[in-house]
Amino acid sequence: MLMVGRLGADRSSERRSAGRPALLPTCEERVSVTTMTRSADVAPGRGPRAFPLTGAEQFWYVLQCVAFGAGYFAKIPTKKALSDAGLVEMTSWERIWYVVQCLAFGSGYFAKVPAKKALSEAGLAELTGAEQFWYVLQCICFGAGYFAKVPTKKALSDIHVARMTDVSQFWYVLQCVAFGAGYFAKVIHKKALSEMPRLPQPRQPA
Repeated sequence: MLMVGRLGADRSSERRSAGRPALLPTCEERVSVTTMTRSADVAPGRGPRAFPLTGAEQFWYVLQCVAFGAGYFAKIPTKKALSDAGLVEMTSWERIWYVVQCLAFGSGYFAKVPAKKALSEAGLAELTGAEQFWYVLQCICFGAGYFAKVPTKKALSDIHVARMTDVSQFWYVLQCVAFGAGYFAKVIHKKALSEMPRLPQPRQPA
């Protein structure tokens, strides 16, 4: 009789618990919720960044992008140079716009060459034969290639990846005197560098 009474009490308690929702989550539910929360903290497409831009640099980059996307479009060739060196991955839109820029008489490619030259001087990339040829040709055109390389070199210097020569420092200051052109160009290159997942270690030339 005692055993029958216990079985009846157990069944009645099961019916009462089945009739109302559980107030406390089970152990499996707690693990599931914790996993979902941690995965939500890492937003897709927003991986770790090598370093943040300063407040002024972020402001001027946004302002350049407001000007018909000029800042964004100018960033793409530098991002392509970094991608060639295996330092960052371009988004689908960046790849599309780079191709469009290259269709515009090769402007995207020619803008990439000085940026890649700066990376090669920092030991982060190697120029191809064609890139070396076009860089020399740009430098013959009143030093255009060299002057385009200087802001990229300054951006690399800011993050302590490369060192500027005294001549490069002189020309950067001179460009900044020209209505801040050197600084505004550096901001775009530094924005592309900031999208790297981590700061690179300069490779020693062979």
